[in-house]
Amino acid sequence: MPKIQRLLLLSVVVIISVSGLSYELVAGTMATYLLGQSVTQFSFATGWFLAAMGFGSYLSRFVKKNIYYFLFNIQILIAIIGGFSAGIMFFSFAATDTLYPIFIVLAFIIGSGIGLEIPILLRLMRHYKILSVAVSDVFTFDYIGALFASVLFPLAILPFLGLVRASIFFGFLNLIAAGLILTFVPKTKRSYFYSVLSVSFVLLIVGFIGAERVTNWMENLLYQDAIVYSSNSKYQRIVITKWKDDTRLYLDGNVQFSTVDEAMYHEPIVHIPISFLKDKPKTALVLGGGDGLVIRELLKYESIETITLVELDPAIIDLFKNHPVLKQIPQNSLNSPKVNIVIADAFNWLKNKENKTKFDFIVADLPDPNSHSLGKLYTIAFYLYVYRHLENNGIFVTQSTSPTFAPDAYYCIQDTIKNATEIFEKSQTGWEVYSYHLYIPSFGDWGFHITGKNILSLKEKNEISVETEYLTDELAGSFFAFPKNARKDGEISINNLNNQILVKLYSRSWPRWYR
Repeated sequence: MPKIQRLLLLSVVVIISVSGLSYELVAGTMATYLLGQSVTQFSFATGWFLAAMGFGSYLSRFVKKNIYYFLFNIQILIAIIGGFSAGIMFFSFAATDTLYPIFIVLAFIIGSGIGLEIPILLRLMRHYKILSVAVSDVFTFDYIGALFASVLFPLAILPFLGLVRASIFFGFLNLIAAGLILTFVPKTKRSYFYSVLSVSFVLLIVGFIGAERVTNWMENLLYQDAIVYSSNSKYQRIVITKWKDDTRLYLDGNVQFSTVDEAMYHEPIVHIPISFLKDKPKTALVLGGGDGLVIRELLKYESIETITLVELDPAIIDLFKNHPVLKQIPQNSLNSPKVNIVIADAFNWLKNKENKTKFDFIVADLPDPNSHSLGKLYTIAFYLYVYRHLENNGIFVTQSTSPTFAPDAYYCIQDTIKNATEIFEKSQTGWEVYSYHLYIPSFGDWGFHITGKNILSLKEKNEISVETEYLTDELAGSFFAFPKNARKDGEISINNLNNQILVKLYSRSWPRWYR
């Protein structure tokens, strides 16, 4: 085989590898966006794609004639099915509220096609090279392609194109591979294949151009209000909806706040813990909360000198700091000279041994633990790092999901906090843990946990000394009352980095209420 033809076939191998792994990543990411639980979704995607590839490899033994024609047609099939796979999954979920059936069908079609191609290409290569060299070449370039895909997809393709356009982009790569394969077809027989290639190219072009409009239409099916902003950051899907005076922020499909009742969440998470402090706080640390709403409440205290905000996603900061409309929701709090913004993972920032800053008040305004990457922010290790950054008379509060809708998760967080304080108490005494909850229309019954050293008791706590929209001292006192049967007798659940039991408890709780 002439060198140029060998390189063309190896180029096809690279493209197949890049597009194949990318479709797998698209499927896993889309399932995560729509259903959460990233480990589960990517495990399913990997499993189904690999199983389908194995099936395709088995079928390749039956392909003995017109091999280049066959490879061309497979590339066209993968380009169309794979290219529109993200859109198909999105539409399936938006229209029917189900994903897995179409998820499995797409994985099987795309995976089988990829599984068919590699053995056939290996067969073609070995006609002109000894077997050991042919195998080495094919798998070397296959793995190189996988490396490109795994690096470029999260860092470049997804943030700039979004999921729907990303899958179409990889469809174009398959068309390029089909074009390369076409060079092996006799010129007298290429007219039909050129027509198929051209039609496929036009389909993908139309899909790429119309992707944003179609995505917005499908996304509107998922949300009850009109979408006024949507984007993909490096870490999550950001959607903002609006209906009359109700503006809502959604991250990966989960509502974070509604302007109609956000004060019912942000006032209690700030002012109730502060009422347990013997002295007014001077320094505060906010973990998460990039929307600036917790900071808005903290800035009501004249005693506050500095607020450190640790937020993972700079896109959230940019929205609520610079957007002319959205920055008004937190009253431009992110632009306060008292606020120091740190773009970092909260766990790693607290863990850093060089970071020895201590705070009077620490707030964990974090997303729910619906994935292992978020579950680590509710572990013993995380809380021990938090305690290390608390002043002697400081206090810590964390949002803790719902004691009604996810009681196992809520009390697992409580157990974990108590266990962490017991570990930390070996050298320091005087720690207390308090739990409270309240009804928020957007969320339902929602709960929090407080802990601190040498803080006031429930009877001694101070009155709320700042202006509030919703919260009163009488209401605050009632939040600490729980029903008699709120917690069923059972084993104490401790969430640690090894077991991440909280993610499991959380994920199995909500379906009981939404069937």
